[in-house]
Amino acid sequence: MTRALIICPFILVLISCASAPPAPPSYELTYQHLPRLQIAAGSIVLKSAYQPDEAENHIDTKKPQNPTMVVKQWVNDRLEIQSGSSAKLVLTVIDGRVIRTEETNQSTFGFLASKKQIFSANLVVDVAFYPLEQDINQGLRSDLRVKIVSDKAVSGAYSLNMLDEAYFMLISDLAVEFDKQMQGVLKKLKII
Repeated sequence: MTRALIICPFILVLISCASAPPAPPSYELTYQHLPRLQIAAGSIVLKSAYQPDEAENHIDTKKPQNPTMVVKQWVNDRLEIQSGSSAKLVLTVIDGRVIRTEETNQSTFGFLASKKQIFSANLVVDVAFYPLEQDINQGLRSDLRVKIVSDKAVSGAYSLNMLDEAYFMLISDLAVEFDKQMQGVLKKLKII
C-alpha cells in the first residue's frame, strides 16, 4: 500500500511531463477576398535579390508567413494577366527582413522590469514594366519602387501564442499596406 502511494505521484508527474504542449495557432494570409486586378501585361515575373542573413537576428526564414511570401501571394491572388499581350511586369524583392529584438524596460524605482519583444519588418520591391516585347530586349522600361517598414511590439508577460499572433499581425499589416501601394504603382505605370 505504501509503495503504491509513493509510486502513484511519480507516475502522474511522468504522464504530465510526457504530454505535448498545445500547437501554436496557424494563420493563413491570402488576398482571395479582394477582386482580381486585370493588368495590361501578358506575363508576370517574380524575382528575388534578397538573401537572408542567418547571422543576424532575422526570423523571416523561420516562419511560413514572411514579406517575400506576401509578394508571391499578392501576385497569385490579385493579378490577372491579359492574354495576347507581349507586355511584361517584373517584380523584384530587394529586401524582405523580419527582425526580432528584445528590450528590457526599468521602472522609475528600479523594482519592476518588463521585457518587450519587438518585431520589425521591411519589404522593398522594385516594379518594372516592359510595354512591348522589343522594349525588353532594348532595356526600355518604366519602373517604381515600393518600400514598407512596419513594427509591432509585445510587452509584459507573453506566451508563444501571443508572439505568434503579434508576428502574424505585423505581416498582415504589411500585406494590407503592400496591396495599397502596389495598386498605386500599377495605376502610375498605367497598367490597370
